[in-house]
Amino acid sequence: MTADSRLRITPVAPRHVVHLVWNFDGGGLESLVVALASRLQGTPIRTSVISLSGRTGRIGEQTRGLYEHLLAVRPARAVSMLYPGSLARAIAGTGADVAHLHSGVWYKGARAARMAGVKRVIFTEHGREHHDPPTARWLDRRAAALTDVVVPVSTRLEHYLRDRVGIPASKLHTIENGVDTVRFAPDAAAGAAARARLGIPRDAFVLGSIGRLERVKGFDRLLEVFALVRRAPMALPVVLLLCGDGAERDALRATSTALGIADGVVFAGWVDRPEDMYRAMDVFAMTSRSEGLSLSLLEAMACGVVPVVNDVGANAENLGPDLASQLVRGDDWAHFARVVIASLADRNRAVRVGEAGRRRVLERYDLDRVAEAYARLYAGSPD
Repeated sequence: MTADSRLRITPVAPRHVVHLVWNFDGGGLESLVVALASRLQGTPIRTSVISLSGRTGRIGEQTRGLYEHLLAVRPARAVSMLYPGSLARAIAGTGADVAHLHSGVWYKGARAARMAGVKRVIFTEHGREHHDPPTARWLDRRAAALTDVVVPVSTRLEHYLRDRVGIPASKLHTIENGVDTVRFAPDAAAGAAARARLGIPRDAFVLGSIGRLERVKGFDRLLEVFALVRRAPMALPVVLLLCGDGAERDALRATSTALGIADGVVFAGWVDRPEDMYRAMDVFAMTSRSEGLSLSLLEAMACGVVPVVNDVGANAENLGPDLASQLVRGDDWAHFARVVIASLADRNRAVRVGEAGRRRVLERYDLDRVAEAYARLYAGSPD
C-alpha cells in the first residue's frame, strides 16, 4: 500500500503518531488505523501502533510494513489504571510526539501518554452502547482532562459525548469516517468470481453482511430476517453471506440450524479482500445493537450495494435523505425483511439505490478528507 498522490499534507513540522488500540485483529476501528497509515505514507507523518491486548493481531501482521513500530503490550489490569508503567515505556520507546487513542483504551492510554511525555493526545470515539453507567462517564471525563482533542465519528455521537457524558464542547471535534472509494468500487466480474469461490449459484439473490461475529453486531437478528425472507415467494433463490469471525460463530451456526435456514447461509469467515465480498452481494444488511459510524456500511455503499439498515448509531446520517427508505426504525424485523424483499425484487430500483449510495460516499465520506482532517489535528490545528 502506498500513499495516494492526491493527498497534500503540510504540517508545521514532521510528526510521529503512535496509535493505541485494544487489539489489531480486525474491525472498523482497526481498518481506519490502517487506512490512515496507508494514506499518510510519503508525507511528513510517520505511524506506529501499540496493541494493548498482548498480541499484534491479524491485521497488524498483514500491514506491518506501514509502521515505524508495531508493538504489543499487556498492562496489568488493575494497577495500570493508576500507573500504566509498561505502556508508558512502550510509548516513549517509539519516540512519538502524538498519541492517537481509540475506543477501549482511553483513560489508560491518555495517562500513559502523558507519563511518556507525549506532546499531543488525541482520542477517537468510534461508537458505544449508549448505556454508560455513571462511573464510566466519570472515568471518561477524567480521561478527557488528559486529552487535547476528542474526536467523535458522527454528529450524533458528538451530542452524546457532550450532553450525556459531559465532555467539554471545546474539546470535541467531529471527523466522520471515510473509505477508499478507489478500492471500494463496483466490479461485477470480481463479484461473480467471489460467488463462484464461495459456491453461491450465479442466479441467486445474495443478502450479506460483514463484521465481527459478536453480539453487539446483531447477526442473530439478521438470521431471523433471513428466515422471513426465505418464506416469501421470490423469483430466485436467496443466500445469506456472512463474512467475519468472532465469539458468536458457533452460536450463529446453531441458530441457523434451529431456524431451518442453514442450507442457505454461507459463513465465509475472515476475508482479506472485503471489497469482493461486497461486490458479491445484492443487498447489504445491518441489524446491529450498537454502532458508531459504520465503515462496513460505507464500504458497501461505495461498492454500489443496496443497503438495508436499522436506525442505530450514525446509520441515518450515512444514508441521508435520498436513501431514507432503506432505513428501518425500531426493532421491527418483519418490516426489515419486507424492505429487503422489495430491494431484491425490483432490479431497476436496486440499480438506482446502489448508484445513489455510491454518490453519497463520494460526496461526503471519501478517505482523503478524513486523512487530511486528522493530519491537521496531528499538526495542532483542527481547521
